[in-house]
Order: sequence, then C-alpha cells, then structure tokens
Amino acid sequence: DCSTGEQKALLISVILANARAVTKIMETPPMVLLDEITAHLDLAARSCLYQELFSLGSQAWMTGTEKQLFQDLGDKVQLIKVSEEGGLSNVTRG
Repeated sequence: DCSTGEQKALLISVILANARAVTKIMETPPMVLLDEITAHLDLAARSCLYQELFSLGSQAWMTGTEKQLFQDLGDKVQLIKVSEEGGLSNVTRG
C-alpha cells in the first residue's frame, strides 16, 4: 500500500544497508551503481540519499535524465553527460 516513492525509498534503504554490511565485513566501502536513483524521490528523500552515500565513503555512480536532480551535490561530485550525435556517443563533463 505504499506510493511509488515510498517503495523506492524502501528499496534504497535495503541497498544502503547491504553496502554498510559489505563495508563492515570487507573493511572497505563498495562501489555503488545506482541507475535512475532519483526517480520518484522528493527533495527531502534525495537529500537523505545523498547524505547516506557520502557517509558510506563509497564511490557512487548515479544516472539520471535531468542535471538539476544532482545540483544539490555541488562541487562534491563530478557530472558526466553522455549524449548521441550522428550515431556516436559524446561524453562531456559538467
């Protein structure tokens, strides 16, 4: 009976709990790959997600379709834009 955003938040919390367990067992944080992680999350949930990722100390790769979803991260992250032109992929920073 949860909303889509609530379901996503629950799934994210399971993923982050697993990452914390891996960190404890392996004594090093794992790399975290999160595809379209911000979809269905409101501003508060995104803020909590970003805080948790920073506290893990992991390298995190996140995908998204809108740059503005990651603007709250400021200079703590590197943004990479991948686009297509004439059948070729273009990769630019920022």
